[in-house]
Amino acid sequence: MTAEAAANVVSDMQTATSADGTLIAYWRQGDGSPLLLVHGSLSDRIAWILIQPLLAERFTVYAMNRRGREGSGEPAPHAIEREFEDIVAVVDAIGEPVHLLGHSGGALCALGAVLLTDRLRSLILYEPPPPGPRVDVELKSLRGMIHESEPEEIVLEFLRTGPRVPEQDIERLKQSPIWPHIVALTPSLAPELDAAAGYEFDASRYSTLDVPLLLLLGSKSPPVLREVSDALADVVPDVRMTELEGQQHAANYDAPELFAAEVVSFLETVEEKA
Repeated sequence: MTAEAAANVVSDMQTATSADGTLIAYWRQGDGSPLLLVHGSLSDRIAWILIQPLLAERFTVYAMNRRGREGSGEPAPHAIEREFEDIVAVVDAIGEPVHLLGHSGGALCALGAVLLTDRLRSLILYEPPPPGPRVDVELKSLRGMIHESEPEEIVLEFLRTGPRVPEQDIERLKQSPIWPHIVALTPSLAPELDAAAGYEFDASRYSTLDVPLLLLLGSKSPPVLREVSDALADVVPDVRMTELEGQQHAANYDAPELFAAEVVSFLETVEEKA
């Protein structure tokens, strides 16, 4: 099969078994060095639907579903460390060192996973949010309604208080075909917020990180979504920070060509140095 043909084929669902026995689902597309994608909250592998084909022209791209999505168990309380282990399980199932890309909450999980495996070639993070007690403080309104309100109301509140999506972008999203899919993922939100609230991020743990790190930021994203990246940029030995001009927290949807180009440029540089 040619690389061009392989890039257009998405494999059937495969699974890896995490440390606690949970099955974690993932799908493969493309041909080349392995690249694992980890989506954020109120999302699943569909978060990469516009990005994955572009990356698959150059890499074998694996898109996993985090816990509580298709193939990866039911939404249930868990410590965030279990999600670190989930990523490691998929990396181990791939069977060779991988590039790892995480978005939002998935980026936070990727940060945890990098400390548990020596099978990573590089790490790319797109706006990991600050975890810990601040989750309850900054998302207080959301936390108060999460078990009482209709799913669509919860999604709207999350978009406004979490990534702070502008109203015009929310209205555009509501009119898109993906909106019902996002709303259907609402049950996964409470366990993830609980897990993030119980985790303290310590940037100093990454001062000896021995893989190249790319930090992606939207130039129009709120300052809170820069905090973890800024802290990492101060301590990680081999780090590059890139702003996606005119973008916010959803460049994977809003500017897939720009997003993919930055990722490919970084990874090609990593591979040239290897």
